[in-house]
Amino acid sequence: MKIKKLIFIFLLLAGVLFNLNAGERTMPVDMIIMIDKSLSMQDPGKFDSLKQWVLDELIGEIIINGDWISIYQFYESPEHLVSIEVKNKEDTDRIIKTINKIRPNGRFTDVGKALDKIQEAVNERGENGRYKVLFMLTDLEQDAPITSKYSGKQKKFSSPYLVESRIIKHDNWYEITVDMGLQDRVVKTSKALFSDLIKNEGKDRVQSDENTALIKKDNP
Repeated sequence: MKIKKLIFIFLLLAGVLFNLNAGERTMPVDMIIMIDKSLSMQDPGKFDSLKQWVLDELIGEIIINGDWISIYQFYESPEHLVSIEVKNKEDTDRIIKTINKIRPNGRFTDVGKALDKIQEAVNERGENGRYKVLFMLTDLEQDAPITSKYSGKQKKFSSPYLVESRIIKHDNWYEITVDMGLQDRVVKTSKALFSDLIKNEGKDRVQSDENTALIKKDNP
């Protein structure tokens, strides 16, 4: 019996899920995952729900061998937990153990600083010809200390990074596919992403043809 994957569709106005056969995607991606571990995530329908989604959907159904995964947690400041290229079940188990160790006990929440860190992490990863998929998982409640350039409280944090981002609400937290504005380096439509990966399987992704290979923003 074929195992089917739920693949996110990064459309501007919709959070539609659709099935993609598990055997179809073989081209790996770079994925950066930023997880909110602040005290506000202890509220019902937040961290427990978030963690279950990460384990069941993101790790259990989406990640394939060859994907490069980098996981961060954040509260007052972001903290790098692990970066790993998934080659086997042991690597997947290491990711699962990392997620299971995260506890929502951090004082303050600086969403802005975490977004800046995602940008920094993408820059550090560099122009390696891979698609970049950037996730922030958070309740978006900003409560940054006075020492932060984003100091203050917001019930739902706003940022230029989030203007074109895909935001889907799960229970009382948000799954955000972050748009860093990297000249279309960040793919906004994962349905198009995975169909493009399949279509271009085996083709070189060199700088000279990158503009034609990258996916452009869908029109609504």
